[in-house]
This record gives sequence, structure tokens and C-alpha cells, in this order.
Amino acid sequence: MTPDYLDAKMRRTDLAWTDWPAIEAFLRDELICRVAVNDTPFPYVVPQSFTFVGDAFLIHCSRFGKFSGLLRENPHVTIVVDRPVALLKAPKGQNTSLEYYSVIARCEATTREDTHDVIAHQNTALGKFRPEKDYTPIEPGAANQIVAIRCRIESLSAKKRILADGQYSPPGQPQAPYLRYPFERGAALSGLPEGAFDPQRFHRKPT
Repeated sequence: MTPDYLDAKMRRTDLAWTDWPAIEAFLRDELICRVAVNDTPFPYVVPQSFTFVGDAFLIHCSRFGKFSGLLRENPHVTIVVDRPVALLKAPKGQNTSLEYYSVIARCEATTREDTHDVIAHQNTALGKFRPEKDYTPIEPGAANQIVAIRCRIESLSAKKRILADGQYSPPGQPQAPYLRYPFERGAALSGLPEGAFDPQRFHRKPT
């Protein structure tokens, strides 16, 4: 079901990405987001690994750094997740572009520092990266070094440009004769080999 927080309003309606199952699959597959928090005079932006859980992004950071300090002052954050797909070129200079997928989420962050809360948060987040559950329990000493952050989504917009979907040029403009140069597949969970999720990797005897 499409969530109420998905905002389909966009100036370039031809670029609006509204296929929720595809958006959800994209967010569950991507590894890195960028999180912007309020700071003066400029926003403070950090890259973060993340786990998408339907209504929120789960992230974490050191409890002693600038990022966690700014979150305590103002919990409103913006999260960006994107993936370039191909470079597009046509004879006219203005017809230089990219194929891409992009999501922007506006969230309110809730922080947790209690040891048990942090461990529970991290165990949920690890479901994305280690679904085989082959790891030993997170140690309290490690949990006490970080802040668990749940970024609840208030609104989310998504856009994409893919030639195969007919997204060539803005409405009313002639279709540019693009040449397409795909990028090598970027870092995503779906790009990893099966061995990355082998639950027996640490139990086999060396040969």
C-alpha cells in the first residue's frame, strides 16, 4: 500500500516517481544516504549507512560528535538517497544529462542512548546487512558509544529519469537524440555475491 507520506507533487510532473513498490525496493537495496541537519550558517550534511523500515530510516552515530549534538538541538532532518544510472549526451550542449533515481525524505529524528534500546535498534538495522544472523550479540560497551536514531518520515518525494520509460525531454520540447553511457552498477545489496550472506562462513574449518 502506498504510504500517506508519499508526496507526488512536483514541478516536473514528467519526472515524478510514484511507483511505491519500486521506490520501496530501491530504498531497501541502497546502502548510503546523506543526512542534512540544521546548523549555522550552513546545513551540516553527513553520509550514513541506513536501514529503511517502512515509516522511518534507522541510522546511528557516535554520541560524542557534532552530528548527535546538532540532532539534540533540532531533530528535523532531510535524507537523500540517489543512484546515477547512465550519462546522456546529444549534439546540443544543453542536452547533457543523467539517468537516475532519487528520493528525498523530510523526517523527525528520535534519539536513544539507553544500552538496551541501542542494541535493539542495531539488531533491527542489521537485518538488512546481516540477514543470515551469524554474528555474536552486540556488546554493551560498544552500544554505549553510539546514539540510535530513528528518522520518522513526515513527507517523501521521489523522482527518476529513465529513457526506457519515455523520460526524454521536458513536456513541449523536442525529443533529444541521446546517446546513453551506462555506469557500472553501484554499491547496493543486490550487487553482492551470495557468499556475502553465508550463515556458515565463520563456522567452517579452514581447508
